Amino acid sequence: MKTRYDVVILGAGHNGLVAASYLMRAGLTVLLLEKNDYIGGATTSQKLFPDYDARLSRYSYLVSLFPEKIIRDLGLNLELRRRTIGSFTRCSS
Repeated sequence: MKTRYDVVILGAGHNGLVAASYLMRAGLTVLLLEKNDYIGGATTSQKLFPDYDARLSRYSYLVSLFPEKIIRDLGLNLELRRRTIGSFTRCSS
């Protein structure tokens, strides 16, 4: 492992991942650090309730705002989809 980097980014959420990608494409060495055991930050879905088998969005809808320019710049093979329902909440009495 290297001991010196041009840039250190704290957080491997969507912003950190995009920033690291642009910086590395520019030829800089980048160290990307994440405190969680997963990457993607708010774009991921998580199992929030131990007794209920459901993965809930942690603002994953933001991926629909992902600029086409970034997709093209980074050469991503990514298809964004729209949905008509933004949220679903069920209450039981």
